[in-house]
Amino acid sequence: MTYAEAVARVLALRGGEHAGMRPGLERIEALLEALGRPERRLALVQVGGTNGKGSVAALLAAMLRAAGRRVGLYTSPHLCSVRERIRVDDELIGEDEFADGVDALGTLIARTDATMFEALTALALDHFAREAVEVAVLEVGLGGRLDATTVGEPLATVLTRIDYDHERYLGSTLAQIAAEKAAIIRVGFAVSAAQPPEAAAVVAARAGAVGVPLWVEGQDLHAVVTTRDLGGQRVTFQGPGFALGGTRLALLGRFQAGNALLATAVAQRLGLPETAIRAGLAGVRWPGRFQLLDGDPRIVLDGAHNPNGAEALAQALQEYFGDAPKTLVVGVSADKDLGAILRALLPQAARLVLTRSSNGRAADPSLLRAALPPTPIRVDTAESVAQALELAAGSPRTPIICVAGSLFLVADVLELRALQPR
Repeated sequence: MTYAEAVARVLALRGGEHAGMRPGLERIEALLEALGRPERRLALVQVGGTNGKGSVAALLAAMLRAAGRRVGLYTSPHLCSVRERIRVDDELIGEDEFADGVDALGTLIARTDATMFEALTALALDHFAREAVEVAVLEVGLGGRLDATTVGEPLATVLTRIDYDHERYLGSTLAQIAAEKAAIIRVGFAVSAAQPPEAAAVVAARAGAVGVPLWVEGQDLHAVVTTRDLGGQRVTFQGPGFALGGTRLALLGRFQAGNALLATAVAQRLGLPETAIRAGLAGVRWPGRFQLLDGDPRIVLDGAHNPNGAEALAQALQEYFGDAPKTLVVGVSADKDLGAILRALLPQAARLVLTRSSNGRAADPSLLRAALPPTPIRVDTAESVAQALELAAGSPRTPIICVAGSLFLVADVLELRALQPR
């Protein structure tokens, strides 16, 4: 099987990027049993929540690497290559290894009727075990209780801030959503972002019910940003038995200080040296999350695929660029709260270009236009990302263009730029 054939086979499986998703653990358990239980040969850290999961996972993996640990990192979705989801010591899984892994899973996938995410999770855990990974950091795909990453007995679990998202699968109230996500807390220890009251109560109750020690941002854990510019930020982190002052964080945005706090807390509990924690915070890179692209105008890329993420992005745009005029290029998946995302972003927009990504779940620009609150600013629509960027760079020109609303949209922009001659 060639790499191209392997990618085509995986992407054709049921449940690609949550479309037609089937929650449940029976299929992933069957896959892992057939593979000889690779998850039992790994120390696991599972990262769930709503926004910031990938950032926390990447931050912790960077700290572990700096401490000399061999680290596996499993995240989703990918931006430009499915190989991005599976990394060992920040190296993407090789094309040959990916193809061989999919080939080996072939009959198992057919027998279990596994989804795309389940197949990739099994492939990742098997790859990590074969590569003698010491610690595997796993980002939850959706929810937690029935997510394919909820396997084995993790050393630690992390919950980023919980918000409304994927209500079709997780429930219509924040308490219901929190219960699904907090179910990853089962052994080891746990850390949690500051949560809305109804979610906080659920998280605390879950940790208490299973006897897992819990550190919570704002109670046990604190982060204070002391300086911030486009080169990074300086943050002081505090928690039970530790304080790291003047720590450089490469990732931009106030929200990333909170993500870094959660990763730092886990690193502390795992006994990593301060030098490794600082090195990981300063050296981490995580594309598509308030990512700045050089050029004139300056382009900012951010997934911001739900209301909470859009609010965080709007805050970051104001903090870093103030009242400088900004053109926002927005494309959102059809199953998201289009109106809430647009309302959060609109105050930062001098111009708005509504578009769609190349992903099949993308909302038509006309739906975005219908969900947009009344506004006096200029609003254009574009049927492709290339057309949207061309419109955004045209008159009336602004010094900043921000592309937001979906990681699929961000991926399209990165792929377009990769194709441009240098």
